[in-house]
Amino acid sequence: MWSFLRRQALIILAGFVVTFLVYLFVRFNADDILLGMAIGAGAGVALAVIIFLLERQFPEQRNPPPG
Repeated sequence: MWSFLRRQALIILAGFVVTFLVYLFVRFNADDILLGMAIGAGAGVALAVIIFLLERQFPEQRNPPPG
């Protein structure tokens, strides 16, 4: 049941995002919106790369030493 609710929540969220983007394109200048989306996507990719590199640099210890 939880997987069904999670799936429905993701569908609702995706619908909201698409509708909100359409609203922004209708209401404001499309060039500014595209620039903001590009900057946001670039920042998201940069953050994902930084987190990936930090996880490789400092892996979690599965069995910490006793003490």
